[in-house]
Amino acid sequence: MIVLSERSLEQTETAIARAFLCVADRTAVASAVAAEHIRALLYGACVLPRDSSPASTVHTTRLLTNARRAVDLTWPCEINHDASSEPHTAAGDLCTSTLERMHMLGDAADVGRGQWIATPLRIIALDGVNDCMVVGSAPIAALKHSLGLPIACAGVSRFTGIKHLTKAEHRVIVQSMDDWLGPWTPLSAWTAQMLASHDSRMEPSHGLSVEQLELYAPDILRGQQRTGRWIPAGHVGRAIDGVRLCRPRGAFARTYNRPHYLARFDFRDGALSLRSSVSIAHEVTLRLRFGLDLLLNSPRRISITASAPTFAIERPSPLPDPESRVYALGWDDPAADVPSERLIFRSHAMPFVLHALQRLSITPHISQRHIP
Repeated sequence: MIVLSERSLEQTETAIARAFLCVADRTAVASAVAAEHIRALLYGACVLPRDSSPASTVHTTRLLTNARRAVDLTWPCEINHDASSEPHTAAGDLCTSTLERMHMLGDAADVGRGQWIATPLRIIALDGVNDCMVVGSAPIAALKHSLGLPIACAGVSRFTGIKHLTKAEHRVIVQSMDDWLGPWTPLSAWTAQMLASHDSRMEPSHGLSVEQLELYAPDILRGQQRTGRWIPAGHVGRAIDGVRLCRPRGAFARTYNRPHYLARFDFRDGALSLRSSVSIAHEVTLRLRFGLDLLLNSPRRISITASAPTFAIERPSPLPDPESRVYALGWDDPAADVPSERLIFRSHAMPFVLHALQRLSITPHISQRHIP
């Protein structure tokens, strides 16, 4: 005899969270469900190809349609950041952001033209840390069956304990956090190299008006008891040494494609004048700003609020690649006034986030919030 009984949404969420060893957060659980469906499709296409050709790809539409159905089945109306949105659209937004985060972490590979392919399993470890990140397209069921690893989820992120890596097949897929992020040069040395390289190519400036520029100068703003990091050149009011990063002010350039320069300035008759400059790629400036913070003795701070089993980053500072990948371990807090203004993470992710911030010399300010 088959007996059917109705379960409330809360009971269903609790059951799913327990099965996934997931934190009891609706967005985290729904994202974990979407991610597992996407992984299952990619993994199935890889290990069960339809012919003798290499592993098949899966189109974005198919990935998101299947994940959306799974989310809509349990949360037809609840996964919604906008009360005016259709449930289908709300689930689609969550599933789209889930796939984007999986791409950032390396759980899915975009091979172009809307096609995706599975990625190999890797276990990311940090010295002295008990938890390891699990990265790759293999779904939880496959990991338990083939490797016997217990997996804890939260959103897209997955973790296992280093104490469980007892077999040779476990250890062979372990890589360090820095290997996962990619080769890097310590920030101070990299910054010195960038400044020296561009300084050697500076030429007398023509066509750049100082009045139209703003400088990256957190040190000057601090001296003026003002907040921020960019200051109009006309507001500096004193001589400045060395090379400075600058760009046209918003009124004089397209905000989405502003050119950036490294420049040297003279100070005459109470005002700055441009001596020489060289253009610099915008992508390079994203990392360079953190290096300049070091040189200008203006390290950035980032606020982290811990309340086990999660922690939150308030107003997360944009990070350059590849350190920005650690943000994919979290999920937007729908309770925030602006969801992207607060990221929530499982506590297991804390060492990995702090390691990425350390590479950029960002000072974390961690506070504890006790929930009664």
